[in-house]
Amino acid sequence: MKLTVPPHKPRRDFLSTALGIWGLLAVVPVLNVLVRYITPPKGTPTTRQSLEVGLVDDIPRGTAKIVRFDREPVIIVHTSSGQFKAFFARCTHLGCVVKFQSEGAQGFHCNCHGSDFDLNGKNLSGPAPKPLTALKVTVQQASLIVSTTEV
Repeated sequence: MKLTVPPHKPRRDFLSTALGIWGLLAVVPVLNVLVRYITPPKGTPTTRQSLEVGLVDDIPRGTAKIVRFDREPVIIVHTSSGQFKAFFARCTHLGCVVKFQSEGAQGFHCNCHGSDFDLNGKNLSGPAPKPLTALKVTVQQASLIVSTTEV
């Protein structure tokens, strides 16, 4: 009976395998961040019906302010004509936060993919498929109240 000894794997094979596993573990978190950035966020329903967002004087004419309504960003605009308008500030394309443009034709712009919206939230250009979701704004004793009752 002849006893055969299995050949030993060289250290180089072990180190190559260990380095491959380590590299794979280092790439997984990066891929997770990329996938979370690319995929649209899941909408979280708001639990509150209304929110006091500040005083009328806090937002001068022709400017906007972004506030949190539960976990969602809301943009409140004081138009140059004196009206207050509010919208959920997430672009309807992939959920990036839109910004207010006060120069030229006033409206909203999404820096992620170039969607543009007018002051009524209507989508004008870009990949956004729907208008911004409008919210109701009321003024009570110089305080601005935003509610989820759709306009």
